[in-house]
Amino acid sequence: MLMFSMPLYEVKYQENDGWQEISELELMDELYKSFNKVTPAIKEMIKGNEIKTPHGIFRLKLKGGEHVGTSSKFSTHQHDHQFSDSTG
Repeated sequence: MLMFSMPLYEVKYQENDGWQEISELELMDELYKSFNKVTPAIKEMIKGNEIKTPHGIFRLKLKGGEHVGTSSKFSTHQHDHQFSDSTG
């Protein structure tokens, strides 16, 4: 039997708030509002990076509690040029 974990997503809306689980739909809605293309942001999350938007910080979390990474260098303000990627 093949066992795997479904990805979960988390958000922190303010620096002093804790992480909250959110649905894939909520994540996609926020990414769509914040970026021209969501594929580069999703790729960064898969690599373990946290995605900063004007509304919060988003990250990928594996079922079981641990999160994928700790980097938070990817944001709407610092990397707009990456969204010219034609894959997404």
